[in-house]
Amino acid sequence: MKSKKQDTKAQPRASRVSTAPDMATMPISEVIIERPDDVAVVQLREEGLGVTKQWAEAGEVLIRKRVETRIDTIPVELGYEEISVQRIPVNRMLAEGERPEPRQEGDTLIVPVVEEEIVVTKRLVVREELHVTKRRLSRQQEVTGEVRKEHLDVETTGKLEALQDSTSQQT
Repeated sequence: MKSKKQDTKAQPRASRVSTAPDMATMPISEVIIERPDDVAVVQLREEGLGVTKQWAEAGEVLIRKRVETRIDTIPVELGYEEISVQRIPVNRMLAEGERPEPRQEGDTLIVPVVEEEIVVTKRLVVREELHVTKRRLSRQQEVTGEVRKEHLDVETTGKLEALQDSTSQQT
């Protein structure tokens, strides 16, 4: 048998090649060279693997939402107003026909209180004034009410694994 480089230069004779079976289709174990000057061409073949991918369902994720109800108590600061009344003696005589009117001084409302005195003559005397001061205060009071919180329950089937989020682990 000649080497492959020599085969490319020399053309096989048609009469000799035609009498032999087609060597390209014959199994390697069946290639037979009948005469010394015959050329046998043997094709070497190699198989390779081809890989393809496709998406397949691995399982399901079932998410349920549930509502948790609890009683919660929180402090609430409430504003309110309170008044204080101071009785301040004045004992001032009013002029004839004078009528004292209430007046405002800052946050304080001053209401004159008058009375009649028994005298030979009748006159109005301011006996006292009421100084009414309003101030704002606050106090703590607890308020109780029902609050709800939602939680997620995640179930998986098949080969799926659910990863826990750091916020869902808090209770």
